[in-house]
Formats: sequence, structure tokens, C-alpha cells
Amino acid sequence: MIKRLSKTYIKDSVSAYVFLLPVIIGIALFTAYPIFMSLFYSFSDFNGSYATTIHLDNYKELFSLDGELIPFMSSLGKTFIYVICSTTANLVLSYLLALFLRKNIKGIRIIRLLCYMPCLIPGLASGLIWRDAFKYNAMGLVQNYGIFNTWFHKLGLPAFPFFESAQTAMFSLILSGMWGLGGGLIMWLAAFENVSPELYESASLDGAGYWRQVFSITIPLTTNMLFYNLITSMIGGLQVFGTFATYGVGTDESLYFVVIRIYNTAFGGNLGVNNEALACAMSWILFLVIGLFTAIMFKTNKWVKYSDE
Repeated sequence: MIKRLSKTYIKDSVSAYVFLLPVIIGIALFTAYPIFMSLFYSFSDFNGSYATTIHLDNYKELFSLDGELIPFMSSLGKTFIYVICSTTANLVLSYLLALFLRKNIKGIRIIRLLCYMPCLIPGLASGLIWRDAFKYNAMGLVQNYGIFNTWFHKLGLPAFPFFESAQTAMFSLILSGMWGLGGGLIMWLAAFENVSPELYESASLDGAGYWRQVFSITIPLTTNMLFYNLITSMIGGLQVFGTFATYGVGTDESLYFVVIRIYNTAFGGNLGVNNEALACAMSWILFLVIGLFTAIMFKTNKWVKYSDE
């Protein structure tokens, strides 16, 4: 019996691993191998083809005042500003939108669909749309204005530079990001469904108004989704790169985010023979920064309430 079971077990295991083999090979070749090799290259003089020596020069340059420290920290600072502002705006506005759209009124499903539909537009196409909508001409040529500056002109208001000014480029990028509020909307609506209606009924009987119920019941019992959104927004925001295809590095490098700098360091061809190795070192420092902030957020998540508590 044991012998028969062992043969059956081995046969099933072999069959399972045969089906899993393409995935295992794919992870090994396209995930594990690049990760370990990038770590190795970060300690070498890798030039895109081969490495000849092992040293700490890349990390020394990144932490040297006369090296890449200032540009790298500048890009990291811009990235943090973007993450903090965009995450705060998206979470607050998508939450308020979800509170409104959770109401059981006629046509609410159509409104929800319309709010979510912008999320179906690819990021590059969306960026091109907003770039044209925010178009600004420093010479004041009305015919070269985008739709928003055309409206401002007709209302007698001065044109707004949007992405054409270093002072307003970040604001414009965050503003255009509000186009995707529908993505967070779906998650908030799902979180609201997990809150027991009996809690609202009890609160109503005790005389609690709508906003009292929101702050005492809805928000505390959806902090698990809030925590998840904070984590994913932070990780995704620190790796923002899609803006490069549409807006480049921005006016006066106002949108020169850290991953864009890593990309330009590796493939820009203007930093000498150690471009790729230096880019690998930057990537690992960014990885450590993301890991550190993720660990801090998990360490300080005592405010999060889960349904089984």
C-alpha cells in the first residue's frame, strides 16, 4: 500500500513540476538571475559587456559630495514629494468619491462605471492627452494653447504654465493623476461592503449623524484597505517612470525622478564606462529605501483594524 502510494505521489509530483517548469525557468532567468547579477555589477566596473574588477567605487561615488550624491538625492527628494502629495490627494479624494457613490440612488452604477473608465486608458495615452490639454505657449499665442488655457483666456484669466514651468510642473502632474481616482474607488467600495450594516443601524438609534458614523465606524473599519493602499502607493510612487515618455525630466529637471535617473545613468551614455554599474548601485539603494519605509510602515501599523479583531 505504501509502495503504491509512493509511486502515485511521485507520478503526481513529476506531472505537477513538468507543468510548473516553464514558470520556474522564467522566474529563474528573468527575475532571480537579473537580481543577483545587478547586485554583483553594482560592486564592479561593468560597462554593459563585461566586468574586470570588484570594488566599492560606485557606492563611494553615490555617497560622495563631489560624486553622484547631490543629483541622486535631488531626484530622490523630488520622488518623495511626488509620492507624499499624490498619495495624499488620491487617497482622500477617492475615499470621498467612494462615500458619495456608495449611496443607493438611481443610476449610481452608471456613475461608478463612468468614474472607473479613465483607468482603462493606457498611461502613455493618458499622458499625451493631458500634455495637450495643459499646453502653454510662453509667447502668448492663443492658437497654441491647450483646452484649459483656452478657457482661461476666454474668461479673461492669465494663462497657466502647467508643465512648462519648474514651479508648476509637479502640481500639474499630480493634478493629472486625479484622472485615475476610479481605481481607488473600486477598492474603497469593496471595503465598505465588509462593514456590517448593523453597526450603522445601532449608531443611528443612538442618534449618530452621517459624518459621526463615517469617522466612528466607516474609517476605522476600513483602515486595513487604507494601509494596503498606502503601502502600494508608496512602493509604486517611488518607482514612477511612466512620466518620462510623455514629459521627459520636466522643465529644469523638475520631474527628474529617481528611476528616470537610474535609466539615464544606465543608457544615457554620458557618465563614462561605469554607467551600468553605477545604475545598479542606485537601484539597490532605492531597493533598500523602499524596504526600509515598508518595514517602518508595518512596524507602526497598530492603528490598522482587521475584521477578525
